[in-house]
Amino acid sequence: MEKVVLTENNLRFISFSTGKRGCIGVKLGTSMTTMLFARLLQAFIWSLPLRQSSIDLTIAEDSMALAKPLFALAKPRLPPQVYPRY
Repeated sequence: MEKVVLTENNLRFISFSTGKRGCIGVKLGTSMTTMLFARLLQAFIWSLPLRQSSIDLTIAEDSMALAKPLFALAKPRLPPQVYPRY
């Protein structure tokens, strides 16, 4: 099993700052981000939209964002009665 590392020295994406004045909540923020991502992956069945054969992960030249928006369809994995209604 590989260890997930969310630290990135150039602070291009998840940034909590570094050094003496770094965020004291870095471990909490990292744990919550990892848990949220895992729950999104686990709770839904993910698929591509119709007429889309692949996902383009090309990065834009002027930023760290994707060059094209990412579209995916999420279908709940569990029966509807399991999810709360507000």
